[in-house]
Amino acid sequence: MAKKISFNLSMASIRAAQQEIQKYQQDLSRKCEILCRRLTEEGIRVAQAHIDESPLGKTIILRSEITPEQAGCKAILFAVGQIKESDGFAPFNTLLAVEFGAGIYHNKKQNPKASEFGIGVGTFPGQIHAFEDGWYYWSEKAKRWEFTHGVKATMPMYYAGKEMREKLISIAREVFKS
Repeated sequence: MAKKISFNLSMASIRAAQQEIQKYQQDLSRKCEILCRRLTEEGIRVAQAHIDESPLGKTIILRSEITPEQAGCKAILFAVGQIKESDGFAPFNTLLAVEFGAGIYHNKKQNPKASEFGIGVGTFPGQIHAFEDGWYYWSEKAKRWEFTHGVKATMPMYYAGKEMREKLISIAREVFKS
């Protein structure tokens, strides 16, 4: 919303206009911070809903940081997953498993044409797997081999970003209208 400031060429009028500009600048910075906060709140709400769909959801922490900048503010929404390690397997980040999924079983359900593109269990040259839709891993906790289909991709950060982009204009209009 445009702000009009009128003044004449007297020193008192120019000082009053300068004070009005400074006040407007502070108000603009405050509104930018409100916009950033509202957008990150929306992102966290959506991301958390998608994280909660996954059995690995409790291993992921969401946060946002809002910092003042010369031209308003900067907001960052980020997630941190735990690093899981197991004997004989490479360590993996739980956030990556939740965001992108792990295992063709769930990916086949989401994308039935995956095998047409050469994607799937045993598709890497020279690999052979006994099961088309899953695999076994050694569970240190249970001290036995466990069968898994992997983890479904719930894509919390993708959907958070999408939601923030979709709501940006409506929230900005609401914040800057007042």
